[in-house]
Amino acid sequence: MVIAFTGDPFLAREALLEEARLRGLSRFTEPTPEALAQALAPGLFGGGGAMLDLREVGEAEWKALKPLLESVPEGVPVLLLDPKPSPSRAAFYRNRERRDFPTPKGKDLVRHLENRAKRLGLRLPGGVAQYLASLEGDLEALERELEKLALLSPPLTLEKVEKVVALRPPLTGFDLVRSVLEKDPKEALLRLRRLKEEGEEPLRLLGALSWQFALLARAFFLLRENPRPKEEDLARLEAHPYAARRALEAAKRLTEEALKEALDALMEAEKRAKGGKDPWLALEAAVLRLAG
Repeated sequence: MVIAFTGDPFLAREALLEEARLRGLSRFTEPTPEALAQALAPGLFGGGGAMLDLREVGEAEWKALKPLLESVPEGVPVLLLDPKPSPSRAAFYRNRERRDFPTPKGKDLVRHLENRAKRLGLRLPGGVAQYLASLEGDLEALERELEKLALLSPPLTLEKVEKVVALRPPLTGFDLVRSVLEKDPKEALLRLRRLKEEGEEPLRLLGALSWQFALLARAFFLLRENPRPKEEDLARLEAHPYAARRALEAAKRLTEEALKEALDALMEAEKRAKGGKDPWLALEAAVLRLAG
């Protein structure tokens, strides 16, 4: 009986280890024909079985293992950890049991983090869960961060989490907005150049900046109308709840004049970029004008 565990490496390995526990398997077998044959041979206490980690196995090694795997008796468990199987291994799994565990994204990732936190006795506030879901890290790295957060004294605030978590948040248009609002032109240009090095398109980034400032404008006027907006008011900002909350916090420090100046600068930059001027120079000029 061959069972392949594919998909997200963290989820696939965790599911494999749980299945191994139920079947009395305790350690991985070296992925060689000799080691596998020995593991499959009946012993004094049972009919054998094996766990194989195929993540570093090449095609030549797979071809050597395949004949043994094809002849595994139905009652002998062989568990394969293979998050991203090669085409030949994927074809082999078509006629066998394959358990796939896709990496959760978006709302599914937020729910995953909330459920994992509960297992640690940790209640994640909505904003914290959304912040963690935005970080650059795989599920295993996020699990380590949750274990760290479980040691903190409550309440678990976003400010406290940002100081403790070691994973790097992705650089976004909002990071540029923050450095602009803090009137830090040097930091703003450093962030802009990092985005350029990472292959961002200037017009796409300009659009993201314009959207962020439009969001800040909506947040500003919502606060003017209601200085203490409720959760249901966030929908009026037409943004993800996490982004909406961040915008409300930033908007508290703004004036209407500053917002008008920012939107004028971005409109001018877009006009220059689309009018044949160098879009990166137009974007840098706008950032310097906003931050200066």
